[in-house]
Amino acid sequence: MTALPLLGAILRPIALISLCLLAAPVAAQTISVEGRGMVEIMPEFTTLSGSVTQLSSQTPAAAQERVDAAMNALLATIERLPADPPSINAGQLRIQPRYRWNSVTETQELLGYEATREFSFRLLDLDKVGEALQMLSQAGATQLDGPVYGSGEIEAARAAALKQAYLSALEDARALALASGLNLGPPETISTGFRAPPIFPVMGRAATEAMSADAAPRYEPGQLQVTASVSVVFTTVP
Repeated sequence: MTALPLLGAILRPIALISLCLLAAPVAAQTISVEGRGMVEIMPEFTTLSGSVTQLSSQTPAAAQERVDAAMNALLATIERLPADPPSINAGQLRIQPRYRWNSVTETQELLGYEATREFSFRLLDLDKVGEALQMLSQAGATQLDGPVYGSGEIEAARAAALKQAYLSALEDARALALASGLNLGPPETISTGFRAPPIFPVMGRAATEAMSADAAPRYEPGQLQVTASVSVVFTTVP
């Protein structure tokens, strides 16, 4: 006679577990996609940079005096170019001893002191890049870097590239939802990828060739490529 109460005691927890399972919410399905966008813009300026180095066998002060005189000649040349005055930077100085190994005495011999000053500035006329590099070389620059092109429209171009990237991700999400028989809902999360710098065009000719040419070489910068990427997780609805 005690079997029925015992059976009821066993069935009641099973029934409670079944009700809990039926009441548990089903995990929402999501669709994760990525999108990329790219916008091309014309460069508006270029940044030119380089350095001048002078060696003195006497003292660090003598080396500095020589490199300062050489930099003054370079700055006078820069002022004759269509440069953006606030962008001119020539405030760095580096002085270090130069040694030579003497294989006979097996010791380091002091040759003198090497002073280096670096400079950079923004050139506003892109048609003057080749001429500017030649003028800087003739004025005493011992090292010249390649032109780095830029634009004041980079932020606006990135915003447009982000919009392209999102629309691309949305198009992929819609295609996946249709293929899987789901209804696409609003985005749950949106994140942007690594902020890559604009892809600057390489300069048209090598710097060594530009410096040795009789006529100023031409530099055709092309367009700057601004890219963006996004990752989006979309919800789905019944």
